[in-house]
Amino acid sequence: MYALTVLDHSALAVFRSEHPWLEFPDAILEVCIYFDDNGGPTRLTALKVGPNGQTAEADVDTFGVDTVLSLIRYAPQGAAKHEESPEERHIWALLEELPVADGSRPVEVVEAERAAKLQNAYAILQDIAQDKLRSLLASARSPRETQRLTDAINALPERLEKVDDSHKPQFLEIDLWRFVAVLRDELAMPADYEITAGRDDELMLRDVIEQAESTALSGPVIQALFELSPVAFSISSIGQKSSRYIRVNQAYLDLVGKSWDDIGGNEMMASGIVSGSEARAERLMLLDRDGGYAGMRGEIHDAAGNMVPVMISARRISVAGQLYDFEVLQRASRD
Repeated sequence: MYALTVLDHSALAVFRSEHPWLEFPDAILEVCIYFDDNGGPTRLTALKVGPNGQTAEADVDTFGVDTVLSLIRYAPQGAAKHEESPEERHIWALLEELPVADGSRPVEVVEAERAAKLQNAYAILQDIAQDKLRSLLASARSPRETQRLTDAINALPERLEKVDDSHKPQFLEIDLWRFVAVLRDELAMPADYEITAGRDDELMLRDVIEQAESTALSGPVIQALFELSPVAFSISSIGQKSSRYIRVNQAYLDLVGKSWDDIGGNEMMASGIVSGSEARAERLMLLDRDGGYAGMRGEIHDAAGNMVPVMISARRISVAGQLYDFEVLQRASRD
C-alpha cells in the first residue's frame, strides 16, 4: 500500500495563484506525490487534458526542478490517500503461505520448502521488475539512459540468494526494493517454531494473556502512567505476521481514531493500522537481535485510512513467562 497526496484541479488552481512565477501548465488536472515508509517523497505523477480532450498522463520531467520542489512543499494542502499495490497484495499472500517448523517434520525439509516458495515469490518480482525497467527503457531519451537501463535489466539477479545491497538502486527506481528486502529477510531467518492453539487451548491461552496483562499493569504507578500518559503506548505479542494487540492506552486509541473494541486481540496488520514494509521488517529485526530500538521513523494508518507519520521506540519484555513488544509512539512531522 502506497501513501500519496493528491492535488486535484481545485488545489492546483490555488497552487498556480500562489506560484505565478512557475507558469505551471493549465492543462495539468491532477498531481500525485508518493511517499516512502519514512515519509519522504519518492515519485511524482500527473494527469493532463490531451489534444482530444481526454485525460492523459503528463510528462513530469518537463515541469522543471523548481516546480517539482514547490509541488512537494505544497503536498500538505492536498488530500492524503492510499493506493493498493497488486504486487504487494500478491507477495504478502505468498508470505502468509510460508511453512513453519512445528515439530511434525524435519526442520531441513521445512527450510527447503520455505526457500522454494521464497524463490517463486522472487521470480514473480523479477518478472515485474523486468517489465517496469523495459517500460522505462522504451521511453529513454538518450544513449546513456538506454545503456544504463539495459545494464540494469541484465544485472537483475536470477535467484533471491544472489541479491545484495548493490542491487538496491535497480529495485528502488521501480518501487520494488521493500518487497525484495522482505524476501531476503525471510530467506535469512530460520523457520519459526510456532504453536497454534487449538480450540481446546484457546481459553488457556486467553488466561495466560490476561495473567500477563495483570502482572504487567498491577502497580498503581504503572497503571496511572499507562492510562494517563499523553504518549501512545502499545503492548503486542511478537512476530512479523502474527503479532496481536494485547493492550494499548487511550493516547494510542486517540492517535489511530479507533476504540479498543475495534482492535483488541486482533492481529496488528489485519487491523489496518500497521502495514508490512521494509521499515517495519527492520524494526522487528532490531527487536529480535538487540531487544529494542529508539527513535525510528515509521507510519501507521488511522481509522480513515490516512497515513500518520510517527517516531517509534520499542523494547521486548518478558511478562509471566511470555515475550511481548512494548512500543512508544509519538506523532512526527512529514519533513
